Amino acid sequence: MMRENLIIYIVAAPDLSHTFEELKTAFGVERSININRDLYIKTYEKISRIYNAPVIIAYSKTKKYYDLRWLSEAEPGFLDVFDISYHQAFLKTAELAFKTGSKKVLWINHLCPFITQDDINFAVSNITDKNLVIGPAKNGGVYFIGFSRDALKIFENIYPLRESLYEDLLDKIKKNRFSYMDLEERLLIKDNESLKAWIESGDYIADLKKLSAMQETSSDAENKPKKKHKEKDLPTHQTGDNLA
Repeated sequence: MMRENLIIYIVAAPDLSHTFEELKTAFGVERSININRDLYIKTYEKISRIYNAPVIIAYSKTKKYYDLRWLSEAEPGFLDVFDISYHQAFLKTAELAFKTGSKKVLWINHLCPFITQDDINFAVSNITDKNLVIGPAKNGGVYFIGFSRDALKIFENIYPLRESLYEDLLDKIKKNRFSYMDLEERLLIKDNESLKAWIESGDYIADLKKLSAMQETSSDAENKPKKKHKEKDLPTHQTGDNLA
């Protein structure tokens, strides 16, 4: 597995205490938990298919959700970041990535399921020791940060839903004499307007069609008439109940 470029993906258990307060305010408690979980899953499905940047997951597990089977049937491994802040998990995971040989680290906000392979290719091509790549959100905040080891000192605080995160990062980049390049603006899913945009997007509709096709295939298989065997055709050591 190529590790020169590494995506860090910070995940928390899909429950009440680990769902951002802003999402609870925007969507209501129960709905926000479900939306947040869906975003973790959909964004992971997207980034796990990116060919030139493997994913390392930092996960704050709980007694109920002690592994990541709710995120992926493949049960990916993870770095345990129990009982530390999002900012600390960000730094800990980035430091691990660099210690294990990565040259470029890509942080992706799970609230943005619109990330593309082209975004990653652009970032990988433009991150240097003194240049970062930032993905500004159309509705405030940041959905992507790509950086090298030298830029770690810039990240005094990382919080996904902070409206001023983009401006704060640019200020720190300037003060530390770094440069940066922007990705295309994309949405963070954090209110009803952005949720509607996601639901109406091509990616979401494609997922629904895929799920519908799977359900139809399963239903067809269940409803397909089973071939009936006459008793005289059965081998003497088998019955109709134990045929494969």
